[in-house]
Amino acid sequence: MNPGDFILESYDGRKLWASLHLPPVPKGPPIVMAHGLLGFKDWAFFPFVAESLAAAGFPVVRFNFSGSGMAGHADGPFTDLTGFEADTITRQVEDLHAVISSIRAGRVPGLEASDRVFLWGHSRGGGVAILTAVRDPAVAALALWAPISRVNRYPVEKVRDWRRRGYDVLESSRTGQALKSSSAFLDDLEKWAREGDVPVQLFRLKAPRLLVHGNEDRSVPPEESESLAAVAPGTRLAILAGADHKFNSSHPFDGPSPQLAEALEVTTAFFLEFAS
Repeated sequence: MNPGDFILESYDGRKLWASLHLPPVPKGPPIVMAHGLLGFKDWAFFPFVAESLAAAGFPVVRFNFSGSGMAGHADGPFTDLTGFEADTITRQVEDLHAVISSIRAGRVPGLEASDRVFLWGHSRGGGVAILTAVRDPAVAALALWAPISRVNRYPVEKVRDWRRRGYDVLESSRTGQALKSSSAFLDDLEKWAREGDVPVQLFRLKAPRLLVHGNEDRSVPPEESESLAAVAPGTRLAILAGADHKFNSSHPFDGPSPQLAEALEVTTAFFLEFAS
């Protein structure tokens, strides 16, 4: 493993592959980054964002959800297909809680224990960050890029076919692999619908939060962030002109686009405001 790479564990022993970026001069609490569906800690602009936030004064932890399908610290094909198939939103929330708990307990190699953490999430990782933060008093602020406005977001016809087969198949445009997701994922979504989906949890959340969304996002339309901001007074919202779901970046990453630079500037200023 490279310096800064390490492995944590979820509450039931699932491996969480992670990387740490340390600031030259600390100015605020650690930031934990949560990736979205088909994402992973080394995807596209994630390392660049982590390095930039560290340069601004924040320790940053990137990690792979245990059901991401990505085992290890490499950018290659999905190798943990069983883990991907068994993944649920609840497991992702548990994984994020486990990372936060490890930071609070001083179990992250090279990082001092901290009772305060910030969360950064992209796409589904943004929704998971909200569901996690409302139950974790250590979360002091959240910046969410292109967050989903609900986890229970599948049309009736898709759910019917998913249950009939017992699984859904999702193709990765990055690797071309066909990835299965079990019907347990749907059962878990029904649980979140009963307990309150993302908008309900965001309304209950007390920590400061920033939503950053591109007005040309076709994967998660900007109306999703607008609807979240509307139901949760005090939520800050930045809609970026010309930005898509990836903030006009590619994988492999070939440098920051103007839209990515703008998203990072807004986010850094937000975190610095609540650093102390």
